[in-house]
Amino acid sequence: MNKRIEQFAVRFYLSHPRLRKFMDFVRDVFFPIKPRFIGPGIKINHEPPWVDESKDSVFNQTSDDIKNFYFGSVQSTGVDVHRIDTLLWRHWIVSYSVKHAIEFAKTTEYNFVECGVGDGFSAFFALREIKEKNLPTPKMHLFDSWGPMREEDLLENEIESKNRYSELKLIGTKNNLKEFEDLLIYYKGYIPEIFEQDPQPPSSIVYMHIDLNSAKPTIACLNHFFPKLISGGVILFDDYGWNNHKDTKHAVDEFFADKPGILMHLPTAQAIFF
Repeated sequence: MNKRIEQFAVRFYLSHPRLRKFMDFVRDVFFPIKPRFIGPGIKINHEPPWVDESKDSVFNQTSDDIKNFYFGSVQSTGVDVHRIDTLLWRHWIVSYSVKHAIEFAKTTEYNFVECGVGDGFSAFFALREIKEKNLPTPKMHLFDSWGPMREEDLLENEIESKNRYSELKLIGTKNNLKEFEDLLIYYKGYIPEIFEQDPQPPSSIVYMHIDLNSAKPTIACLNHFFPKLISGGVILFDDYGWNNHKDTKHAVDEFFADKPGILMHLPTAQAIFF
């Protein structure tokens, strides 16, 4: 009986376009759909992709294990063990981007880069995917000041971020990522100066994640690493679509305006360059 009512309701809805707005209102009031996922800037009513995977899949296991992290940046990010699941969709994009780079990059040398590491959340998801693939001698290069954001690196619209992340500690990130010690190279310092210091950055890369919350160092990363990006590799931007990071979006758009490739905007406010 319920199936017949549902079929009748669908037919009635489709055959009365002028009434659809009213019927949508009635449905939302009396038969609200519970969101399947809510996170920063995103709410969806359909099942997220990771629910189709087994509980012990790489992504789902990583999502559980990250809850044992040391959350050193909670003062700046508001993310702790109770809110880490709100980042699941963003972390799914990280995992997907890494898998895409591994699948399509035309190389036998696998260098992965992250600029803006924080506590190591996104690096953790990336490294689990890298480890799963049993690549020949992969390396992940992690760049961060593990200190406050500098005023001279910030544009006028970003100045309120001055001194943000001052609570970050490299030792906390290293402890969070100790499972991958043999895959990691840490670069502690400010961009772009750190690119000229030892250890030297890699000469080719298959993947780069940029999460710097400011336009100037974001473009400095692109200027340095884009010429080193292997065909088939990807660049993932964390801050691209946020209203409070419009300067970053404009700078990234301008950078890629005359470059080959595709920049895909995502509803999570991330963007992937293929």
